[in-house]
Amino acid sequence: MAWRAALSGLALAVALAPPAASGQNGAATDEAVILSPYGSYKGANSRPRRARHAGVDFAGPLGAPVLAAADGVVSRIINWPPGCGNGVVIEHGRFKRWTAYCHMQSVAVQQGQTVTRGEPIGLIGTSGNAVNVPHVHMELCTIACSSHVDGNLSGTTDPLAVAAGCFDPGGAYPLDRLALTFPVPCRSWSRGR
Repeated sequence: MAWRAALSGLALAVALAPPAASGQNGAATDEAVILSPYGSYKGANSRPRRARHAGVDFAGPLGAPVLAAADGVVSRIINWPPGCGNGVVIEHGRFKRWTAYCHMQSVAVQQGQTVTRGEPIGLIGTSGNAVNVPHVHMELCTIACSSHVDGNLSGTTDPLAVAAGCFDPGGAYPLDRLALTFPVPCRSWSRGR
């Protein structure tokens, strides 16, 4: 029960908070910035990676909400300090896909919980190997995933290829196919910095 009260308080605080400026190119927080796209050899910190990136890194202010990109059920809570850090895996059973979210400051859902697109599932953080850059790593998996090691793209696909863009609570999304929205609140998006 305490976690529900905390989540309700968080949602209210987010709704009432004025937009703040992001440190990335002066972009406002209503713009989703992609730090490292799928398959990239560039890390969230703009340094070279040794292997290709199995997900997409979205920049965001520390403590900002991470949103479920599509309806589903939380299939796993991740706590892996050397890699993903604090994370969540959501199963989208109807579409036989999973999304994994990593590097969160905290997780706001429990295993087995049903979530809807746009629902807060945690807070943007720097846990795991996030190299002190606040962001959320998101993977779209075609097999049950937890978080792939860089270079292992098997069972993953580019989430931007099926992205509907930023989450719009009044928007209509196709029910017969997976239409992901970004895991960060935004009104527009840009690739790279």
